[in-house]
Amino acid sequence: MRLFLFFLVVLFSCTNDPKLVQDFVRDNKQPVEQIKGALLLHTEKGKVKVKVVANNIERFQEIQPALIFSNQLEVHFYNDSSQLQSTLKADDASIDEETKIMLAKNNVILISVNDKKLETDELLWDENRNKIYTDKKVKITTGKEVIFGEGFTSTPDFKKYSITKIHGTFDFATQTD
Repeated sequence: MRLFLFFLVVLFSCTNDPKLVQDFVRDNKQPVEQIKGALLLHTEKGKVKVKVVANNIERFQEIQPALIFSNQLEVHFYNDSSQLQSTLKADDASIDEETKIMLAKNNVILISVNDKKLETDELLWDENRNKIYTDKKVKITTGKEVIFGEGFTSTPDFKKYSITKIHGTFDFATQTD
């Protein structure tokens, strides 16, 4: 008899409210996908334009930003001949799939193939406008100088750029007596 009562208690104590289960499953704060160790390629007419290497990606449904990258990522930008032009590195990033804007943040570095290097805390890439920009403080290192400023705009290849407010430069050129 005790065994029967035990099973009866267990049977009735283990019920789930279907509405609670449904609400849990529909929770927009939970990712619908999580990818570890990802390699994403964006191609146009069969040629690689962008390659993303990410340690962790979470995809969300019905909220923006829809893609959250964490634990470091690299974005490699290629020209029309599929030659590497620049690499963007950051600890974290997010992509708003409606506007096609990526926000890279925390230890952001952009390096061109000709060894120009940008360092900042936050950088945006607008895929539709083909622009990379920030209004944050930047440090740009070239083979000849270091430039400090605030505000930066460039194409993803980092060939030509502008700085809104230059705070100072340091020239590496050596002077001879």
